[in-house]
Amino acid sequence: MSILVSILILISCLKRPMLGLALLLQINIIRSLVSIDFNNPCFTCVNESDVLLGAVTPVLGLILILLRLDIRKKIVYVFDVFDGFFVLSVCTLFLTSLYAVDIIDSLGYSFRFLFLGCSFFVVSKILILNASQYQYISYFKSFLIYSLFLSIIFGTFGCVLYLMKGFGQGAYRLTIPGVHAIPFSQLLGLGIFVSFIIFITNGAFFNIKSKLKLNINIAILPYLVLLLLASQTRGIMLSLAVAILVYLTLSRVKIKRKVLYFSGTVMVLALIVAIQYIDFEVLFQRLLSKKTAKSVDDRFIAYSDSLSLFIEHPLGIGPNSFKHYSILDYPHNFFLEFISQYGIFGLFISFYFIFMCLYMLLLTYKYGKTNLMYILLFTLFIYFFIETIFSFTLWMHKGMYVSMGLFAGYHYKFRTKNFSNS
Repeated sequence: MSILVSILILISCLKRPMLGLALLLQINIIRSLVSIDFNNPCFTCVNESDVLLGAVTPVLGLILILLRLDIRKKIVYVFDVFDGFFVLSVCTLFLTSLYAVDIIDSLGYSFRFLFLGCSFFVVSKILILNASQYQYISYFKSFLIYSLFLSIIFGTFGCVLYLMKGFGQGAYRLTIPGVHAIPFSQLLGLGIFVSFIIFITNGAFFNIKSKLKLNINIAILPYLVLLLLASQTRGIMLSLAVAILVYLTLSRVKIKRKVLYFSGTVMVLALIVAIQYIDFEVLFQRLLSKKTAKSVDDRFIAYSDSLSLFIEHPLGIGPNSFKHYSILDYPHNFFLEFISQYGIFGLFISFYFIFMCLYMLLLTYKYGKTNLMYILLFTLFIYFFIETIFSFTLWMHKGMYVSMGLFAGYHYKFRTKNFSNS
């Protein structure tokens, strides 16, 4: 089954690169589908690593996406401020691996960051840089639409299985069996973001003119919101809220009052009915329960340990070494991970990354007034970036790296009007 799924993903990468990219971004969810025990699904379990689907398929898939390019022509790649972040990070990881607690483990982590992290940025950027005038915008739109479909499909699959097998059996967070709730909810949040853009622009950005499709989207939006609430992942909820707020602030979008009132009323009523049906306490027990205090306490301890490690080891302790000094495997914070494991090198990279974010904001503010694409790309980046403050470790931030690649590629195309003739 794993081989069959891998082949289907690779074919998608070759035939439809943006579908392939969207699938590879959700490989953590997909690899769990082949190992679900439908008779006794475990919603609180996390499946072990799958080398074929978790590592080999993403690398091969990204290579196949690049093979879609016309090799008869010169492949364009322009180094910019975004590449600087990855070059600095890769060099730092391999350098500090030399004096890590477990050198082999640290080098393994560094290679994961290089091939399963950086590669998503590079491939996304190359796709846009080498696209024709009519392709590069459609690429971005296709990626978002495919992500919306995946959120609906996987969200519904998890919901049905949960209601049939997991409801009332100690599984209080909606996810797909074997998948941690965070990547599952991140996909749901991405789907909500896309559905919201369709709603707020009345389909204009995606050229959706069908009233039927727009009305279906009005039903999809509260449905995905409900699923996200059931996943009870606070970091994703905050990420989504901030991204939407940034979008509304920068775009200053105007929507007809009748559409807003009618659609808003339908969505609110749908949420109220659904929440009342499911049971408020069940839906929000993790968000409100005192039992989750340990999760918060552990992270604050990890934050404190990160600062102590930076002071005690100014040159860093090496990749994936945090687990030898703290109660958690990694700090669960993008910047604290840099300074705790890479010392002053990580501090410099953190400042560089902040500078890069400000640069993206400046470009968005400058061009976004007349170009909605900048605002959408920047808010997509914000959505993925906010979650890095609470969850995951460096090589797992694939969504953020893809958004950076799309932004970097689009800015170059827009600034230079450098279009290929393909």
